[in-house]
Amino acid sequence: MLAEIGSQEIFEEKSWIFEPKFDGTRVAIVKEDSKIRLINRRGKDISYRYPELRGIVKNIKANNCILDAELVVLNKEGKPDFNLLQQREQLDNKVLIELKSAEWPATLFVFDVLQIDKQSTASLPLKVRKELLNKIIEDSEFITKCPYTFDGKKLWKKVREQGLEGVMAKKIDSAYEGKRSKNWLKIKNLNTVDAIVVGFTKGKGAREKLGALVLACYDRGKLIYVGKVGTGFDKSTIDFLLSQLQKIITKKPAIKDANKIKEIEEDVVWVKPMLIAEVKFLELTKDKKLRAPSFMRLRFDKKPQDCTI
Repeated sequence: MLAEIGSQEIFEEKSWIFEPKFDGTRVAIVKEDSKIRLINRRGKDISYRYPELRGIVKNIKANNCILDAELVVLNKEGKPDFNLLQQREQLDNKVLIELKSAEWPATLFVFDVLQIDKQSTASLPLKVRKELLNKIIEDSEFITKCPYTFDGKKLWKKVREQGLEGVMAKKIDSAYEGKRSKNWLKIKNLNTVDAIVVGFTKGKGAREKLGALVLACYDRGKLIYVGKVGTGFDKSTIDFLLSQLQKIITKKPAIKDANKIKEIEEDVVWVKPMLIAEVKFLELTKDKKLRAPSFMRLRFDKKPQDCTI
């Protein structure tokens, strides 16, 4: 969904709590007795990629539970670094997984609880669920309760100063929703969009292999073209993108009437609509095109159908 900075009046409300939005990947932590599983938003078990997190079982004081969390890799300055996380998200080689686990360990920031000992907590007010987290989570290097505050203005100032992703504002009496709604608002530090990559063009010179990504989003159930992004790439990013794109090349464009869109060159290499790119942009034009887009990263924790205007 297109995420824009919301009305600052929300920070004046006393019936909301505010959490920092970390630059990570959303996971459900499933504890079953002495076993821990990490399930991403695509329903995939990614526990094997993060062996350093096996020990968190002792920090969760419930026999069985389901927790909602953000999996983050912190850099040397202690700030969330999505590029480091992305390096780990695609690893399948056991030796490399172990090496990266030691070099760039992950941390889980837990912000909600859905179930404790097979009893659903989803309908309880958020305030009560936060109190439950205080009782069952013992903070450590690898798992910690997500901080929150009632002072939205102060948190927003810190987010801007530290260059964090944004703020989540949640009604204190809200049930668990798990996604943005009128009760759960994401206030981003930048305008960004999660868009589906439906093709790419070739460039010139050093950018001969990749000039720009062709992007689309769902609008009222229909996949529409929202523009191309040709900035924000360095050499390593280009190499990584090409390694992913070349696996899903197709002759049939995912967007209908692609041949009628004037901005799209005839030599576009079409790909299956499987990759999601997060792109920052200045504004969305009246004809639903991204103005001044710049590539940020690929997202592997979202589904294409989530990319909507």
